[in-house]
Amino acid sequence: MTVKMFGPHEPRPPLFFRFRTSPSFILFTVCVAIYNDTFLFGTIIPVLPFALPHRINVGEEDVQIYISILLSMYGGSLLCGSLLFGWIGDKIPRRHGIFLFGLSMLLIATTILSFGRHFVVLVIGRILQGFSAAVVWTSGLALLTDMFGQERYGEAVGYAQTSVSIGTTSAPLLGGVVYARGGYGAVSAMSIGVVAFSLALALTMIEPKAVSESEEPAPSFPVAERNHHSQEVSRLDRSTQGPTTLESALRLPDERSALIHKKHKEGEFGSGPSYFLLLRSGRILATMAGIFTYAFVMLSFEGMIPLFVKQTFHWNSARAALIFLSWIIPGFLGPVAGKASDRFGSRWIAVGGLLFAAPPLICMQFVTENSNSHKVLLCGLLTLVGFGFVWILPACVSDLTAAAADLKHENPHDFGDSGASSQAFGLFVFAYSCGSLVGPSVVGTVRAKVGWGAATMTLAAACAAACIPIMLKTSASSRRKNALLQ
Repeated sequence: MTVKMFGPHEPRPPLFFRFRTSPSFILFTVCVAIYNDTFLFGTIIPVLPFALPHRINVGEEDVQIYISILLSMYGGSLLCGSLLFGWIGDKIPRRHGIFLFGLSMLLIATTILSFGRHFVVLVIGRILQGFSAAVVWTSGLALLTDMFGQERYGEAVGYAQTSVSIGTTSAPLLGGVVYARGGYGAVSAMSIGVVAFSLALALTMIEPKAVSESEEPAPSFPVAERNHHSQEVSRLDRSTQGPTTLESALRLPDERSALIHKKHKEGEFGSGPSYFLLLRSGRILATMAGIFTYAFVMLSFEGMIPLFVKQTFHWNSARAALIFLSWIIPGFLGPVAGKASDRFGSRWIAVGGLLFAAPPLICMQFVTENSNSHKVLLCGLLTLVGFGFVWILPACVSDLTAAAADLKHENPHDFGDSGASSQAFGLFVFAYSCGSLVGPSVVGTVRAKVGWGAATMTLAAACAAACIPIMLKTSASSRRKNALLQ
């Protein structure tokens, strides 16, 4: 392979070109964007029970209903936006532009939520936040497939899962503490700051596709040589390698995967969405069931826990936020869960996580008193739930991409030249948003009408039910080994 050099009469590369196009920096940028979306969603959770009565004059007896409405509005807009922007993402030449658009919309939504003093304004802000999350998630995850391919994608999703876990735990903690110390204005300033930082990273990043489209086509490889080449360029950290390796990495030769980088043709908006083709696969539906259950349980907890500890333990916003520390340690196992799903397949990784989380969910109904023993019990049970749930998302998302790639290979003419990369992630966000929409609404209503014990049993039943389709349809084979053999 000839190495492309910049001659004296050719344009010089942008400043810090190798760093800005490196897989490590792009992974970091996408993870920060996903963290910010999760952070902004969760920051307001421990604040709402205390801020709503004073900021928009909501009665104490109506706080749970208003919280459920705000959470549901976010989930509903995320649901609609996932399908729309997933389709758009497959029809545009590059993903960087729509990624920036999503972060810009997120900044606008955060500003609206920061200065709104009427419930309708807060609803509008949450709706915009949901649309922006759909853009960030679909375009960001698609960027990761361009960099790491099918055989390493579970590992990359594991890092994204860690971002979600850190955002889920740090947002309520910081939101509650900052609100207790500085009020709603301090929380707003912190939220705007984290979005601005993420937007700056995205502006710095250079999409690999933009580089590869301006260069000559890569030479073809014999099968044996191609397999060796695929192993070399799919490492997570390639930022220290030279231009030859970077050029090769941008042209991963796995021709069987619809989710690995391909050139997009201009003007492809005439072709219709591939969602119906994808949804005919039981394997994709099974992974969507796991993703739905993950969001159903996790976001229901985010809506219930702060109000529960306020009413049961009489905690303020800062102490209510500390309960989310129980999920921090399990969240760092995301990359391990992703590697395990790549190596052993998704089926038993996801099922094991669901079955591990169900018993502590059942036992949470026994937390009923304002005593130290019950406080310790709640923290311990939340930690066990976190250890179970950290395995679910990387396994399900990784198998979703593999299933879409297999469908593309089996039916190449049905998906068109653009493939269905972003649309597969649109289904991921769709399933996640359905869980975030249904979970807080259903479980919040069950807790308000029946009680805490019935709400936790509902969550445990959801985990048990999700195991059935995953065991029947999800792949149990090693994707990393299969990708290297292709």
